[in-house]
Amino acid sequence: MKEKKALNISEKRVVGSLFLLLGLSFLAVGLHVGQLSLIEEMLSKIFETALAGI
Repeated sequence: MKEKKALNISEKRVVGSLFLLLGLSFLAVGLHVGQLSLIEEMLSKIFETALAGI
């Protein structure tokens, strides 16, 4: 049975860079399609109701 090898620092940087690019790509698609306004509305309603009891 093979042992799992831990990622070294350069491999971790590559994985982190891929996640960053993926997140930026989703952000760009969301801006293009107009989904961010929907998310903004949802977040404002959530925080509005959360702060209403204070």
